[in-house]
Amino acid sequence: MFTSSENAQRIVDEMKESIHRDINIMDEHGVILASTNPARISQVHGGARKVLQEGLNQLIISRPGELEGTQEGINLPICLRGRTVGVIGITGAPDKVGIFGSVIKRMTEILIESTWQQEQENQLDLAKGLFLENWLFSETLDVSELEVRGRLLGIDVSLPRTVILLQISPSASKTTRVEELLEMQNTRLLRLIRRHIGEDSQNFCAAVHQRILILLHECSPTAVRRLTGRICSEIEIFYQTRVSGGFSSASETCMDLRRCYLEAKTASQVAVQSGRNQVLFYNDVSLDFAVQSISLDVRKSLMSLVFSSCTQEEKEEILSTLRLYFKYDGNVEKAAAEVYIHKNTLQYRINKIRRKTGYNLRSPTESILLYLVMQFASDSRAADG
Repeated sequence: MFTSSENAQRIVDEMKESIHRDINIMDEHGVILASTNPARISQVHGGARKVLQEGLNQLIISRPGELEGTQEGINLPICLRGRTVGVIGITGAPDKVGIFGSVIKRMTEILIESTWQQEQENQLDLAKGLFLENWLFSETLDVSELEVRGRLLGIDVSLPRTVILLQISPSASKTTRVEELLEMQNTRLLRLIRRHIGEDSQNFCAAVHQRILILLHECSPTAVRRLTGRICSEIEIFYQTRVSGGFSSASETCMDLRRCYLEAKTASQVAVQSGRNQVLFYNDVSLDFAVQSISLDVRKSLMSLVFSSCTQEEKEEILSTLRLYFKYDGNVEKAAAEVYIHKNTLQYRINKIRRKTGYNLRSPTESILLYLVMQFASDSRAADG
């Protein structure tokens, strides 16, 4: 079938708004696929069958019932890529509707061609998305099979690539439903991103696990950062959303892409937790990457060590102070301004951390441990959620 019944119905409805006449689209078998007269849908249209069988350029029906299932009007073939795929019919006195024939035929062909191309792109996107998920997450990955599947999709898996992960969130100034964001990720956002990365056929993007994943055949962190910045700025301005994310170092082999994905994921998690609209390079957050590799038992032990003398309420207060302090890289004035307190009040809370835990936030070595337990607590909340 050259188009779906939904797309065909949308086309006839739009055409009727233009010429105020009933319109039918018949499929390759001469059956009415869509109509502005719902009662005619699925009926056999003898005029359409005659056009298809005899290769006619036009068929005029002068009276109702002249051929099976027909009414007075004009019928013309729909041609797609040099082949007749269906028929469009306009109901009404032939001398009055005939003037619309060539225009409606051409408009219909253009709309169907556009819809067909979009459906083909959507199918290719789906195939690439499934291929990428298999590449990144399959437990039984066969490299030779991966190479063959990649070749069929025009993807050379042996090339070095940088992985970018973007997470889209509603803007604080705009109420956007999660469903709307997901719809953006699967359609409009991907088209926007392709405009930026499409010069290289080995670049591609997909929606994976409710994030936008981009693979770039570009290994310079400076160039990747610049390109990603342009993409994020356009998304934020055009869709009034917030964008955070991370990007990896370059892969060395096709199997190395999984390491790159983990790097990008870690950098993305840090960016999201910071609460800022930013895309971070993995090398900028190497400490956070190390956090991800620390076992659960070690995390629990360190948490118990640091908070052994604290009540639950004191623990939450300390974690809140730590998050604020590290968010602004130790700048007490900026941190205090965010929560509308005097900087001396924040200094008091920082000193209280040392009294309650025994660790000094201003000491480079001791602050690392406090940073780690803050991250452990955040990861635990995310897992519980």
